[in-house]
Amino acid sequence: MAGGFTVEGNGLRSLSSDLRAAPSALAPKINAVVFKGALNIKKAMREDMQASRHFKGITRAIDFDMIDEANAVSADIGPTTDPGSAGNLANIAYFGGARGGGTVRDPQAALDDEAPKFEKALGDVLGGLL
Repeated sequence: MAGGFTVEGNGLRSLSSDLRAAPSALAPKINAVVFKGALNIKKAMREDMQASRHFKGITRAIDFDMIDEANAVSADIGPTTDPGSAGNLANIAYFGGARGGGTVRDPQAALDDEAPKFEKALGDVLGGLL
């Protein structure tokens, strides 16, 4: 074949084996990236809430849970809303109510701030695959 290339059989088998093992090898690294991103967002949301004159008590209710599924990992970040939790007032802190509120930065801003760092860290992990 003119202009073609050759591939050594052993190298191809090794590459194939590496690609099959990649998902299991990458999972802990991807989990670490998601965990770090969630932690950073939680910290930013807590700092925003702590800066509020009226809603400081909600600060400790902001946390995150890692969600590990068969082919995906994610994090659920925000105030806990268990019965009696101060987190039940977060909606008023963020979006306001009939008597005011809405003075705490929208949580989307913390996510937006973290997105470029998250994307770079994920790219670094996936770049090692290629």
